[in-house]
Amino acid sequence: MFKKLLGIALVCAGIGAAQAGDPGFYVGGGIGQSHYDDSLTGQIRSAYANNSAYSFVSGSLNDDTDQAWKLFGGYRFLPWLGVEFAWNDLGKVGSNYVLHSQVPATNANANIFGHYDIGGPSATVFGELDFNDRSSAMLRVGLYNAQIDYTETGTGADGLAHRFSNDSDSTELTYGLGLNVRVTPNWDVRLDWDRYTDVGRRFGLGNDTNGRFDHIDLVSMSVAYRFGQ
Repeated sequence: MFKKLLGIALVCAGIGAAQAGDPGFYVGGGIGQSHYDDSLTGQIRSAYANNSAYSFVSGSLNDDTDQAWKLFGGYRFLPWLGVEFAWNDLGKVGSNYVLHSQVPATNANANIFGHYDIGGPSATVFGELDFNDRSSAMLRVGLYNAQIDYTETGTGADGLAHRFSNDSDSTELTYGLGLNVRVTPNWDVRLDWDRYTDVGRRFGLGNDTNGRFDHIDLVSMSVAYRFGQ
């Protein structure tokens, strides 16, 4: 997907004519693909390392990518400096882990499926460097409020249906790079890579510690409209 998006952006770089970083307000939106780092299995294994009731058998992140999207708006104070606010939906991923009950009366496996739905707002400051009068590079850094909707389903070691859910949020660092192409005086096309760090809380046996992703990456293609051009 990244190669396709890059190709579209480079084609757009060949058309249009205006200063790439004129000051002013803009709004836009984009779609792309998110990628979740897979450190979850190690977290689950560690959480049950010294547990007297259950021993860890296996675990995996079933699918570490999903479709994602974002809506954003911002203001360029100077041709090379601005701020941007966005809502980022990073999609959904699933996990699975198996535990073996060490209680003699049960002595069976629990098979648990986790479902993560992650999104939230971000606020970033960006610097912009013009390559020419049509294209520029952007560097963003700021904060992201990761809002996590977590649900567990499956079968407990007692053979009964298992279900658990928890919502949580945390504010962490986000940063990214972008290629911005001025197609017309009012319309831009953007190819972005963004990283959202330390999303969630490390997996534990409490109700609010259902897994942390060291980072989630989003590659997206966006269009943006500039006001007053």
